[in-house]
Amino acid sequence: MAYDLENLMSDVKAIMVNNLNTKIASINDEKADSITLLTVDNNAYFLQELDSTTVNYNPFIFYSCEEIEGAGTATTVPEQFLINCILVLADQSAYTDIPSRMFRYLRAMKEIFEENFFIKGNSNYVSINQITPIPLTGLNEQQEFRATGIQISTSLG
Repeated sequence: MAYDLENLMSDVKAIMVNNLNTKIASINDEKADSITLLTVDNNAYFLQELDSTTVNYNPFIFYSCEEIEGAGTATTVPEQFLINCILVLADQSAYTDIPSRMFRYLRAMKEIFEENFFIKGNSNYVSINQITPIPLTGLNEQQEFRATGIQISTSLG
């Protein structure tokens, strides 16, 4: 069976589900201050689309394949993928420490992929870029949201 984009996205989700909450707990223990990061529910991972169920989770993860490029000869065309993994947190009015929270989530996301990412096919490279924390508006009129995450660039074939 060929390892393809569907398998890759499944592995990306598995890495997050199996490792993110452990990493969040580790960062909470390491910092041991008044900031306690919330963990991500195992049902709060959304592939390629957002719908009304996302408002049931805080935080939630949106992950997607943003870009697919292919180059090569007709019989061997390696594909290059850009995958986004974005954590979205509701900005509770009680949070006066949003920048610190978002930087810690960003660190957790980066570290779990550095420690666990491997490709089961013929991969040429993997790189992980961090996404600057940004505010999101319009998801819910009641709350503001903050987002941060990583972009994974890799190839198969």
